[in-house]
Amino acid sequence: MKLKDKVAIVTGAGQGIGRAIALGLAREGASVVAADINEQQAKAVAAEIEKAGSPSIACQTDVSKTDSVEKLEVQVLQHFGRVDILVNNAGIYPVCPVTEMTKEIWDRVVDTNLGGNFNCSRAVVPHMRSAKAGRIICVSSTVGYKGAKNGAHYAASKAGIIGFVKALAWELAPDQITVNAICPGITDTAQPRGHRSEEELFSQAQNIPMGRIGRPEDMVGPVVFLAGDAASYITGQALMVTGGGFMF
Repeated sequence: MKLKDKVAIVTGAGQGIGRAIALGLAREGASVVAADINEQQAKAVAAEIEKAGSPSIACQTDVSKTDSVEKLEVQVLQHFGRVDILVNNAGIYPVCPVTEMTKEIWDRVVDTNLGGNFNCSRAVVPHMRSAKAGRIICVSSTVGYKGAKNGAHYAASKAGIIGFVKALAWELAPDQITVNAICPGITDTAQPRGHRSEEELFSQAQNIPMGRIGRPEDMVGPVVFLAGDAASYITGQALMVTGGGFMF
């Protein structure tokens, strides 16, 4: 078990990629904090983890709000006394063309997707620095590199995550804390299903060398690797997890 005795926070853990990552980290021995804005979904994932034999708690968290993230920090430390791994996964993608996009919509996406990475990372860094160890893994997207129609807010936030990861990696390397990102391509989750038909979703596979779109479980291995000792000399990187659909 690669992550035995480690404590991991996963934001956006209530469904999709976040849920798969939370369950995957637990299978590798980590105690997992399932943080999600939807409290019931977070509790369901935490219960699933505990049923499988690993410690877990659920925390209702809005990553765009500093007070909510501070509450998450307190709950984690009270329950587990430490934090070794942070997976910044929480994100939203309300499809909207720029010409129809209000400042409110722009701010909500950027504050959640990029601001959430900042808020959560800033909260855990002091504890990781005290331990002279830690792993921060941010979930970006290939959209941060190639853009997306009707997704300027999302693309900007995901591109911002890459810059944030590189800058934070520079700051934390002296403390033996690594900061990396994974960049999923099109993945079968509720998010793309919200603005694509079934046919549109799976037609994307024809442009992917491996012949299929991603599944949430495809993200687990890369995150477990980056969270473990084997990746101790890897920092400031963005790993494409796309089945070859985007090569960089």
